[in-house]
Amino acid sequence: MNAISLLLKRNNKRRQFRKKVHLHETDDLRKRLMLFAGVIASHSLAMVFFEDLNWWQAFWLTMTSASTTGYGDISAASFWGQFCTIVLIYGMGITLLAQIASDYVEIRLIRKEMRIKGRMEWDDMQNHILIVNTPKYDSERYLKLLINQIINTPELAETPIQILTTAFPEGLPIEIRSKGVVHHTGDALEDGMLEAANAQNAKYIIVLCQDVQDSHSDSLTFDTLHRIQALNPSAFIMAEAINDSNRPRFKAAGAKAVIRPVRAYPEMLVRSLIAPGTEQVLEDLFRHQGDHTIRLDVHLSHVTWAKVVTTLIQKNIGTALGYVCQDGSIITHPETYSTIDAEGLIILINDDQVIPPLEEISDYFT
Repeated sequence: MNAISLLLKRNNKRRQFRKKVHLHETDDLRKRLMLFAGVIASHSLAMVFFEDLNWWQAFWLTMTSASTTGYGDISAASFWGQFCTIVLIYGMGITLLAQIASDYVEIRLIRKEMRIKGRMEWDDMQNHILIVNTPKYDSERYLKLLINQIINTPELAETPIQILTTAFPEGLPIEIRSKGVVHHTGDALEDGMLEAANAQNAKYIIVLCQDVQDSHSDSLTFDTLHRIQALNPSAFIMAEAINDSNRPRFKAAGAKAVIRPVRAYPEMLVRSLIAPGTEQVLEDLFRHQGDHTIRLDVHLSHVTWAKVVTTLIQKNIGTALGYVCQDGSIITHPETYSTIDAEGLIILINDDQVIPPLEEISDYFT
């Protein structure tokens, strides 16, 4: 007997707390709407039967009474009409209407909060850019740069963007959210999280390295790529790799492009989406090994850009990218047959390139 009484007390306590924290769902709202509709129908029928009103007058009286408007143009005069109004409208209808309004507002607020905090699935999102993970350090600044670069790229300007990350449990920064970017709070390595972020319907998937200072991040990226491939997506997948030796493994796991995590230049990442392969060229420009740029301090006067480019190629010196004006400004990729006056040339060479003396190069253009 004591055990039963303790169980009942425990249930009562739990029920009391549940009433305080329970959030009404749409099923509760639907039940109240159906009950309210029954009350309205019953009172309207009573008004037709007891007050000899037509159906529209009965419904009008019922609704003005339930909403506490009370115009007074029509009212119940008989005892049974007034009794039905007291029981159905004052006792049930007004209370139900208040609960329905409260539930509706509560549901809207809850859903808004869940959307902001990334707790809802965006089921209608298709052909979007899915960004998986965010950098461990200075993630907000990097995301702003990346999102702005995506938006400012004509080929991607109208493409929806969703982020799957655990970094913003209270919501994305206002500046990012105001651009129409949504997110889902979760870890891509947890079951169901990639599906919740609609990875299977994405057009582009970007797997960011979480911590550029931890080589273990490549293992996490590799596992994420395997999970993405299990969904059999049609998306173009780009991944970041800290260690260059992991590039083949990433590509074997489904990545179409692999780049280093260069946090200062998200433009490289975006270019790899719309022009696959260009990321390799851009990456090489950031290191001395392989292809790299140099400056040749040679003076040129009244020479066409076409002659500069073809002469350098024919002499196996490199590929001209731009020139230095007399005022020190840099002009890149000028018009082919434009005539230039230059104090120097910016050229692209490789490790095996042999550069002749500057005097010899100047003689090529005299």
